[in-house]
Amino acid sequence: MNLTLIKSTALTRCRELLSPYIGLYLLLSLLINLALGYPISLLYTLAFTALLILLGNCAIGLQKGLIMVCALVAGCYYPFGQLYGPPNFNTLLALHSTNPEEASEMIGIFPPRDYLMGLAIISCGLLALRRKLPPPKSWSHIESACLAFVVVAWLTQPTLNKLAGWPFSLVDAGYPVARFVRDTVESKLTVDSELARMKNLTSVPDDWQITAVKPTRQIYVIVIGESARRDALGAFGGRWDNTPFASQTVGTFFTHYTSAASSTQKSLGLTLNLVENGQPLYQDSIITLANRAGFETWWLSNQGQIGKYDTAISSIAHRAMHVHFLKNGDFEADKQTRDDDLLTLLPEALKQPVDAPRLVIFHLMGSHPKACDRTGGQYATFVHSAETSCYLYSVTQTDHFLQQLRQQLQNSGLSYSMIYFSDHGLALKAKGGKNEYLMHDDKYQQNFQVPMMILSSLDSRHQVINAARSANDFLALFSQWTGINSKQIVPRYRFISSQKAPPIYVTNFALKRVNYARLAQDKF
Repeated sequence: MNLTLIKSTALTRCRELLSPYIGLYLLLSLLINLALGYPISLLYTLAFTALLILLGNCAIGLQKGLIMVCALVAGCYYPFGQLYGPPNFNTLLALHSTNPEEASEMIGIFPPRDYLMGLAIISCGLLALRRKLPPPKSWSHIESACLAFVVVAWLTQPTLNKLAGWPFSLVDAGYPVARFVRDTVESKLTVDSELARMKNLTSVPDDWQITAVKPTRQIYVIVIGESARRDALGAFGGRWDNTPFASQTVGTFFTHYTSAASSTQKSLGLTLNLVENGQPLYQDSIITLANRAGFETWWLSNQGQIGKYDTAISSIAHRAMHVHFLKNGDFEADKQTRDDDLLTLLPEALKQPVDAPRLVIFHLMGSHPKACDRTGGQYATFVHSAETSCYLYSVTQTDHFLQQLRQQLQNSGLSYSMIYFSDHGLALKAKGGKNEYLMHDDKYQQNFQVPMMILSSLDSRHQVINAARSANDFLALFSQWTGINSKQIVPRYRFISSQKAPPIYVTNFALKRVNYARLAQDKF
């Protein structure tokens, strides 16, 4: 009798292990791993499957709750995970700094298959929830084996960390779900800390110690472009004739200039401010340096502002004497404002007489994704997809903006010098296909390869500088360009020259400085 019962129980357990739902748990574990942006791991896929089996046999309610939460989060995060990878400082900062308009544009650029995949993950979760599990049974070898596997998998990464010389911590488990929670919390805490530090610095006076002020121009203009990768511009070696002005005009062109980071907030934070121990000192920016040197300062922007001091760019901008944002960055911000609208604000800054040198900074929307929203769906040449074609045409729009700007400067009768550079580049997604588009990334050199040129009223020829230059040294350029010398700025080389510079390092999404030369290629 007992033997028959034991055999019957064993047979029932074997049938449960051969249930199609076990395969569904395995598929769901694999999809969750993929959706959260981490490299696929067979160990953790099987371990999470074992966890679902264990909970299904011992804690049905907990299992269903875990499946529901994980499937929903993974399904919603899937498009972002394929583009940005796991949560990091950059993605959390972008989430904080993005207004509703930019968010809608970002959501609209993901290919439909990403949303279908996200929906499929949620559907798998719902299907798993429909399983009618039998009442909890007594503990058996199956539960023991699942528990042992789950525990061993949990301890694997902390143990490897310990062997490598790092502290042993159970928080460092390699399960994608556990990593997602940990990375989200840690990144959010880092963002909050950085924003609090930035806010505190807004009330701190600058520390600039000026040693000399010897400007050679009456007007200095900086144009900060957006999301323009250098190989998309004909004037910088791109395959398309989409920069008729820059390709023909006289001035100094830098063919190997790289941004400091591959997202706007971090890149410009490291470019426009004094940096100490890898942290931007927001009170010591090019704006406060120019103010301290007696310049009249202007900031004219077509980018949104969430608040007066709650993003890196707003914090820098609002130290200028004259500040104009075409967008407020709230629900009233709209897509109808164009970069060209900023030029209507320039005549006020060009008024004569000029009692002091002036610094005017333009911050463009440029080629920010979604590019077809920048161009109204218009493009000149079709390349792979409508979005890529619009992107190349958005470059032409920026080129036209620069042409109009230079014309206004020339008509003013004032001596001037103008710098144009982009904050960062982009990476190609769905490359070569009909759904190809461009988006932020940090894995490729093209994410940091951006155009830079300097035009002035004294130019007489088209000069090219092929030496490598980094936005991390922009303050040194600014000092040499404006004639403002400070004790805090110690140039390592002459920026406007062919002098060799040190190796270039860039900051990735996880705030790690990486060797630019070791990054992969993402060519058109």
